[in-house]
Amino acid sequence: MKINKLFYLLSLSLLLQPALACRLDPPEHNAYQPWGKGAVYMQAGEENVIALPELNFKRLRRLPNLAIDYAHPKGWKEEPPLTDLTTDYVYQGAQSTYSQYAYHSDGRYIVYAGKVMYNPPGTPPVDIPSFQVFDSFAADKNSLYYEGKRTGDNSTERPVNVATLRKIDFDSRWRPDWLGLILRDDRYLYVNGHRLDEPDSFTVLAQKSWDQRGKFSAAFNPCVAMPFGPWDTLARTRTRLIINGEPLKADPDTFSIVRWMPGSLLTFRDKNGLHRYVLNQGNLEWDEDTHKHCNAFNLLEKRVLWRKGPDCQQAEIPGLDPEQFHPLSDAVAQYQDKLYVITKTDSDKKKLEIVTLDNPNLTIDKRFNAGRNHGYLLTRHGYQPGGLQIFESTGTLILMDYRVPDEKEAHLNDNPYLRNWFARDDRYFYVFDGMQLWRYPTPDSKAVRVIWFEQHSGYGYGVHYRTGYLDGKLMDDGVFVPTGVKYSTRAQPAGASADWRDGPSFKIDGTGVHWRKVLSSQGHWGKWERLPGLDPRQFHLITRRIAHYQNRLYIATLSPLGEDSLAIFEVSSSAPFVSKWTHNGTEDEK
Repeated sequence: MKINKLFYLLSLSLLLQPALACRLDPPEHNAYQPWGKGAVYMQAGEENVIALPELNFKRLRRLPNLAIDYAHPKGWKEEPPLTDLTTDYVYQGAQSTYSQYAYHSDGRYIVYAGKVMYNPPGTPPVDIPSFQVFDSFAADKNSLYYEGKRTGDNSTERPVNVATLRKIDFDSRWRPDWLGLILRDDRYLYVNGHRLDEPDSFTVLAQKSWDQRGKFSAAFNPCVAMPFGPWDTLARTRTRLIINGEPLKADPDTFSIVRWMPGSLLTFRDKNGLHRYVLNQGNLEWDEDTHKHCNAFNLLEKRVLWRKGPDCQQAEIPGLDPEQFHPLSDAVAQYQDKLYVITKTDSDKKKLEIVTLDNPNLTIDKRFNAGRNHGYLLTRHGYQPGGLQIFESTGTLILMDYRVPDEKEAHLNDNPYLRNWFARDDRYFYVFDGMQLWRYPTPDSKAVRVIWFEQHSGYGYGVHYRTGYLDGKLMDDGVFVPTGVKYSTRAQPAGASADWRDGPSFKIDGTGVHWRKVLSSQGHWGKWERLPGLDPRQFHLITRRIAHYQNRLYIATLSPLGEDSLAIFEVSSSAPFVSKWTHNGTEDEK
C-alpha cells in the first residue's frame, strides 16, 4: 500500500464540506487489458498506460491471497474470481489516498502494480511454481518479497511456514498499521518482507498521526470513522526497533525520541549517539517549506510557527521544543503546562495568548477538561474556527465520566454534539455540548447522577456508543434537583417548552415584547421576561438576537455559562436598518 503525503494533505479539504449524507462511492480501479499480443495496465485518472508486451493476457490471473479465506469471506462482499483483473484500486479517502495492489501471473511472469517482477543481479530469479502471496507480502522457495520487490532470502534452513503465517493485529489502544505489513509464523516475524527473530516479543510503543493540526481541529464529517490517519507506528522486539514496518538501526534499550515528524523524519538518541533518520525526503521537504502551509500552528524540525496574519503570514514562537508542542485545534495548542491560544482583537487582528494551567500535570485530551479549580473547554461553533473557554469552578471540578463521549462518538451527528459532557463542583453541575457550556445550581451536587446507556447510530457509519441523561428534574426556577433530594421551595418541575435553542431571543405578541433570559441546554425549558413600556408594533427583529425599537438597538448575547444578557444601545436614527452582516459577540448573523 502506498500513501502520498501531498495527496493526503490536499484531500483534507474534503472535511470542509457539509455532511448531509454519506456517499459510498466505490473506489476507482486499475485494470489489465489486452493490447496486441500482450497487455496494458490502465491506471485510474492517468492518461498514460503501462505497456506489458511480454505478458500473455489470455492466461493472466490474479494469484490467490493466503490472507483471505475464500470459502468463508468476511463482510458483506464476496471476493471476486481470480479471473477478475480489475481489483487493483486507488481509494481517495477523506484525508489520504491509498493504493491497493494484487499479484498477478500468466504462468511465465509475476506482475505487481503494472510492473513485471525481476530480482536484482546476483540473486535467484523469481520462482513462479513456488510463489505464494499473503497480501502485499510474498515468498517463493528462494526469496521474500514486499510490494513486488525482493527483500531477502527464503532458504531451506529458514523457510516461511505458510501454514502458520498470519497478520499481527494490534490491541485496542492502537490504530491499524496502514503504513506497513507485519506478519508472523511460528518462528519469525516478517516486517515489510524483512525476517526478524523473536516474534513473541513484538509490541507497539507509540503512534503519531500525519495530521499534526490536532485531533479537535477537523471540521465535522460523519462519514469518516477515523478522520485523523494515517499514523506512523513505532514498535519493537527484544532486540530490534521498527518504524512503519521498516527495521530501524537503533538500540531499543537506550532509544529515546528527539524529534518525530510523522511521515517525514525521526531523530533519536541511543547509546551510540544522535541519529537523524529520514522517513521520506519528499515529505520532509514539503513539511519544511512554510510557503505550502497555512495551519494555525506549524511544527518544523527545530521551530514552532503560528499563523499571525492573512495570506498565511507566520511568526515563530521562540524558545520552544517542537516535539513537546501539541496543537489541539485550529486555535489552541499545549506546551507543557501552558496553552497557546490564537484569538482576535476588536480590530479583527490575530494575537497569541498564553494561558498557564492551574494543574501543571493536566493534559488537554478532550473537549471538557478539569483542572484543580478551572474548566478548560475546546469549543467549536459549526464550521467556525475553534476556541478556548475557561471558567472558574466553585470547589473541585469533577468530570462525571472521563471517557464519554470520546471524539468519535461526538462526531456521530451534526453540530451541536448530541453526546454531552457532564461535570460538577460544590455548587453547580455543568453540561457542555461542544459549543456551549450550561451551568445549573443544585442543592446537592454530589447526588447528581448520569444514567448511561448504549445506543446504535447508523448515521454516517454504524457504531455503538454510550450516551447519558441526568437523573433528576429541572425546576422552573432554573435549579436542578437530583432524584431523592428534597427541595423545599414553591418551584415546580419545568414543563415541556416549544422553545428552539436557535430560535429568536425576542417574542412579540398581543401582551407585549418579551426576551428570553434563560434556555436550558436541550431547549426544553426557557425563562422569558417582559420588556415594559414597548409598543409591539414598533419592535422589529433584525436577526434572531438583535432587534430595533425606535432609536434603540436591543442585543441579546449568550453568556459563557448559558444565560443571556440584554444590552441596549442608542442609535442616531429610528429609520429601519438595512439587512447587512453584523456581529453580536457570539456569532456572525445577517
